[in-house]
Amino acid sequence: MKEIEPGDLVLAYSSMKIGHYGIATGRALSSPKPAEFGKIGMNWSDDGWYVSVKWFPIHPIERNIVGRVAEKIFREFESPFDINGAVKQRYLFKIDKVAADFVMGLARVTEKEFFQESLSMEPSFFVSEGQLDGLVEKQIVQNTEIEKTEKETIIQARRGQGKFRDNLALFENRCRITGVEDHRLLIASHIKPWRSSSNFERLDGNNGLLLTPTMDRLFDHRYLTFEGNGDVVLSERIASDVYERIGLDPDRKLNVGPFKKEQEKYLDFHRSIFLG
Repeated sequence: MKEIEPGDLVLAYSSMKIGHYGIATGRALSSPKPAEFGKIGMNWSDDGWYVSVKWFPIHPIERNIVGRVAEKIFREFESPFDINGAVKQRYLFKIDKVAADFVMGLARVTEKEFFQESLSMEPSFFVSEGQLDGLVEKQIVQNTEIEKTEKETIIQARRGQGKFRDNLALFENRCRITGVEDHRLLIASHIKPWRSSSNFERLDGNNGLLLTPTMDRLFDHRYLTFEGNGDVVLSERIASDVYERIGLDPDRKLNVGPFKKEQEKYLDFHRSIFLG
């Protein structure tokens, strides 16, 4: 899921048919299970993934049409079909170009048409993060079981303010990477994203770092993370010369010092969503 990039092809399968193709308009974002799921999937984890996709209907393609040639077209990655031609019970499969071209051919969508549609879309990239945060904030506001003052405190934490920032400042007093100590220039950034955290985690100072705006941008958008020993890890999705212009040398090991034990679980989560 984390490998999805804006512009990637996504095929939707349900009721034994492929009925839509889509174009990803953003990268995969960690996200809590939607409230509208209700009691559906009670055993599922509350933490999941969200990808913004623009969908296009196609004339439904029957499962059997694809399944009978599955062994030939699903070659590079794990096939979504078993040896009997039935679809495996999973949410997402990565397919190669051979399989994608075959299905899109059945849908009568040419490669040229797909790319024209893709290029005409303005990539949303990180717009979806704000949209997801907004949905979670709306759920909090509408939750009658949370007192008004507590709601305000939790929402302030989304913006790195209030009680969360105060709790964080008790033990983090500078930017871990640049060393800047002037708090007017530092952002209180959640390690585990605010939208994916419990209300306790949203206010827990251990779930945060003080960072300068550029470092916060890299960290918040998962282009930078930390190993347990304090080593900085940079994503290969950013060019080396860009890192150098903002004061980071991708060829030189940088260690920011040890983290508290209480911060480690949050750093584990951040590494799990890191865009390597």
